[in-house]
Formats: sequence, C-alpha cells, structure tokens
Amino acid sequence: MEYKLIERDNTEYPKKLMARLNQDAPGRIYYFGPLELLDKFTMGVISADSISGLGLMAANQLLFTIREYDINYIGSWFSVMETEIFRLGLWRDNQDVTLFSSKGLAKENFESYLKTRFYPPLHEFPERNEYFRRAEENELLMISIVDPDVGKMTRKNIIERNYIACMISDVAFIPFAAKGTKTFATAKRLLATDVPLFTTDCEENGDLHKLGIPGLTRQNVGQFLENLGAKCSDPNNTKPNKNKEPKPQPDQENSSKPPPMSQLKLL
Repeated sequence: MEYKLIERDNTEYPKKLMARLNQDAPGRIYYFGPLELLDKFTMGVISADSISGLGLMAANQLLFTIREYDINYIGSWFSVMETEIFRLGLWRDNQDVTLFSSKGLAKENFESYLKTRFYPPLHEFPERNEYFRRAEENELLMISIVDPDVGKMTRKNIIERNYIACMISDVAFIPFAAKGTKTFATAKRLLATDVPLFTTDCEENGDLHKLGIPGLTRQNVGQFLENLGAKCSDPNNTKPNKNKEPKPQPDQENSSKPPPMSQLKLL
C-alpha cells in the first residue's frame, strides 16, 4: 500500500490545524485512507495508561452519551482507555476512527499498527474484522507527521503526535492524566490553545480539574458537545456495519470466555 501526502500550502490541508498553527503546522501529513474524515466533527483522545477502575467507569459513563453523536475519534490508541474508545468507534455505525502513528508510513501499515497495540492473547478482539473491513473499503484513516522512513517510536514523536491529534480536532477528551505523566504535560500545553478540553468528574482527575479542565458527566456531556457543533446521530441515516457478527476465529469457536466488562458497558 502506497501512502499519500499533503503539504501545508495545499488548500485541502486540514483546515482546523492550519487555522490554529498556521506556519507552525506540520509541513507534510502522510496518510492512508480518506483524509476527508478530518472534516467531520473530530474528537482527539489522549489518556494516561495508569487509569484506575473508577476512572474507567467514569469515562465509560460519558461514553454512553458520546456514542450517540456522529464523531470521528483520533488518537494513538495505546493506553487501556484509548483502546476502549478505539473499539467503540469501530463498533458504532455512526462513528469513525482515525489512527495517528508516530512511525513513518513507509514502515507502518494497518496490520503492523494493530500488532503493536493488540498482541496475543488480546489480538482477537471482537471488532478486529470491522477494522480490516474499513481499511479494505477505504473507510479507515491513518496519518503520520514524521518522515516515512522512521521505523521507531521516539518520545519526541509520541508527544508531538498527541499534541497534533488534539490540535486537529474540534474537542479533546482526556479520560485521565496525573501530574508527572506525558498526558498531563500535553494537557497543560493545550490550555494555551483554543482547543476545548474536557475530562470526567472522577475525583482521580483532580489534577486536571485544578488546571481548569471541566469534569463532565453523562448528563451534561451531550450539551457540551452540541455547543461545539456535534450532531446527534440520525438513526435513519447510519452506514451499514457489515461485521456486527464477525466470523469466529479458529481459536475462539469453542471458547466460553465472556467479553471484557468494559465491552459489556459500552455495547
């Protein structure tokens, strides 16, 4: 698969990113898939991996409402909470997922991207077939801002990827970030921009609340998103999800193992 690229002076360059950063925006964006997904209402997602069970529950409560909106999620999809939202975006007919890699796209593809996030025995997650269906049918976007030949993830590239993922979005959701984490440092950096930020009302996000980032609930997150331009999904105008009932993988056909609790909450 050949990647494509778009340069900063191209009129099709992501408008939200250009409006915020102008000549400080990445000179080139490399991508696979439909770049126009970034024209949708987009939510950047960054979360520290040290989120607790209470933090997961609080985030899932917000997602019960967020899932009803037509949203394109963008993120790295590495941490536990991030992968939950990634899977939700694949499950919901009204939502899309954009993958942001800190590797170059000459060294990354849809299969390798998944392998570094869902390795055995977690690689056979229920939305796997839908992931590859979207990739094959040009419904899944992957982007990168580093040289195509960069084959390793570096701290510098990871931090800049997370920042740009939020700067290219209409809003950024930070399910969890404690002082001392890369996510918290990115949150502080984003406060100097005009990107709307929100988190949960969980007490464990006290460090974010002290920064002035609002902690929302299932009851008020919908109005918050609508004020920013998000639209609630029209049940009569959803795209077909051709893989709601994926074919069982060979090692799963006779398995009685129940799905993760987080899956039961979201689906």
